[in-house]
Amino acid sequence: MEQESKRNSSKIYYIIIIIILLTLNGIFVYNYFTTDKKLVHTEEKLFATDSVKVELEKVLVDTKNELESYKGKNAQLDAFLKEKNDSLQEYAERIEVLLRQGRLTRDQLNKVLDEVDQLRYYKRKYLNQIDSLSMHIVYLNKENTTLRGTIDKEKRKVEDLNMENIKLNNKVAIGAKLNSTSIFVTGIKMRSNGKERETIRVSQMEKLKVSFHLQENYVTDAGPKDIYMKVVGPEGNTLYNELSGSGTIKVEGQESLYTTKKTIDFTQDAQDVSIYWAKAADFAKGIYKLELFADGLRIGSSDFELK
Repeated sequence: MEQESKRNSSKIYYIIIIIILLTLNGIFVYNYFTTDKKLVHTEEKLFATDSVKVELEKVLVDTKNELESYKGKNAQLDAFLKEKNDSLQEYAERIEVLLRQGRLTRDQLNKVLDEVDQLRYYKRKYLNQIDSLSMHIVYLNKENTTLRGTIDKEKRKVEDLNMENIKLNNKVAIGAKLNSTSIFVTGIKMRSNGKERETIRVSQMEKLKVSFHLQENYVTDAGPKDIYMKVVGPEGNTLYNELSGSGTIKVEGQESLYTTKKTIDFTQDAQDVSIYWAKAADFAKGIYKLELFADGLRIGSSDFELK
């Protein structure tokens, strides 16, 4: 009886040991599979993180290459490229900060992926803006070229018109120029009865008389006209006496002395004119040169001799 009781106790002891061993084995198996799953899950997260890094690098490289293709075409476009490239770089740096954390939860990983998607979105958006700006710049350059061509064309038209005006003004100036013909110079001695007597002898001369025919001219204005007379003596000096009306004028842009002048009433029709010069000193014998001026232009000349 006592032996049978001992045998039963031994059986119970072995059963307890077996149960303990089975329990430990179950715990070991559970821990094994659980750890294995954790390792697999960790590997999956690490793989996913590496994939994001690769994708991020690809997006950045592609973006840089695409932006580089637009550089150097226009200063305004280059400034826009720098601004957008800096903006994209900020997104990339924010993603890299998240990736440097190493172990990522699913939420963190999803946030990183969202950031990469946003980076792609802004990349496409900015490239579209750059394309649009580039096309607009090309259009403006074309318009500018066309406008410059139009301006140059109009400038040439204005220059041609100015040239035509100059030619026309020259023609008008030439047409308006008075012309004298039939210039005749003689000495005058006054008779006691007040009448004139012509002479070419210097010993008898009291004054010079210059007569000429002024041609008709319907281009120049009618009205008072100053006719200037210049007489140059045999020694090359202009007969000049301010008390007798001598002075200076501009002839074709140059200062010139004149001997005397006469104001006539020009009617545009042909008319005969006479101008007198009373001697300030005795006239010298020899060849004299006579010139007539009006409106700053030479209208006639002649040589004459006094004996």
